[in-house]
Amino acid sequence: MKRWFVGGGIAVAVVAAFAVAVLVGMVLGAGGITLGGAGGVLAPAPRGAPSVWAESPSPSPSPVVEQEPVVLFVGDSYTVGQGTTSPELRWSTRVCEEMGWQELNVAVGGTGFVKGNSKRDNYPTQLRSVPWGSVDIVVIAGGQNDFKALRKDPGRVFDAVADTYALAALRFPDAEIVAVGPSTPRTVGLEARALDSAVRAAAAAHGATYVSLLDPNIVQGGLVHADGVHTTDTGNARIAERVLATLQAGQPQTGARPADILTSR
Repeated sequence: MKRWFVGGGIAVAVVAAFAVAVLVGMVLGAGGITLGGAGGVLAPAPRGAPSVWAESPSPSPSPVVEQEPVVLFVGDSYTVGQGTTSPELRWSTRVCEEMGWQELNVAVGGTGFVKGNSKRDNYPTQLRSVPWGSVDIVVIAGGQNDFKALRKDPGRVFDAVADTYALAALRFPDAEIVAVGPSTPRTVGLEARALDSAVRAAAAAHGATYVSLLDPNIVQGGLVHADGVHTTDTGNARIAERVLATLQAGQPQTGARPADILTSR
């Protein structure tokens, strides 16, 4: 038997070991001890009480909340929603609701790749109004306000389309780009086809998803207001359906080059 001596006196190690053994036995037999009674006397803990050495439960991990993608919409009065009875019924908002996107709509009526309004808010200006790299998806829509400029100087419009998509890719390098081509409530002519093809080419150059509103022409008949220009609530719903069909299919569209269209008279 091992004995510990203090100053050559009584072996206290045995006594201490015995006291510890008694204490442990009390704990194991009664499920733990509690302090109670007069003078702080040790009293057995009630049966069924948790052990003083019981491990605390591990905290549950916090649920991961996915953030909705922020989607920038650049465009003209169609993208503004002019002609709808409520902003919630415009095509861009319908698309965002279906896709689970957070909409950031900076579109301005009467604008295009070249054409601006009184404040010169054309498409490049709209892109520059949003901080660099702050969105997840960029949607550039329309361009029909440039038909007149296209008849006068097609090269200028083609360059503006290409530059606009290059600017979008530069300012938002991590964002996906969606190109929604021009539309017309009238017969689809050479200008519409040429601009549509220019947008296709620019979209392809930057790996964007292209959506055609001309194949077949969606803005016509009862989908257009009496002003002969802007689309009704139903017209906006049809545009949203066309965009969603292309996005959900995930299939790129191809077409002729703009120069081929203009020289096919």
